[in-house]
Amino acid sequence: MQRGMLMRVLRPDKVIPIIQEMISKELGQQFITPPTFDMRKTYEDSRYDQPIIIVLSAGADPMSEMVKLADEEGQRVSAVSLGQGQAEVAKAKIRESQEIHQWVVLQNCHLSPSFMPTLDGLIEKLVDLEP
Repeated sequence: MQRGMLMRVLRPDKVIPIIQEMISKELGQQFITPPTFDMRKTYEDSRYDQPIIIVLSAGADPMSEMVKLADEEGQRVSAVSLGQGQAEVAKAKIRESQEIHQWVVLQNCHLSPSFMPTLDGLIEKLVDLEP
């Protein structure tokens, strides 16, 4: 711990590796290694009225896994990439998908922060629906 505090003062860029090393030695490597993402497990833990939100790192694209899972589950997937003017398209696709029981993937949500309260309202309406 003292080594970590000294590094914090002298070399702030080395603090995270020092803490990771300390955790690995004291508790084990499993506490610093993130688990692999399992689309099937995520789906099994989900509910119809709660969206699955996946925050991605650069270069990650789970769409192929999602399409594969949809095929296995006998579902169709519709994707909308949010951005300029796509909020209305997304709303229409969500409503349509509710009627035909299809999955909707909203990509690039960070490009449309003003749409998020609307999306929240659409999800709230799902609570009143039967699965």
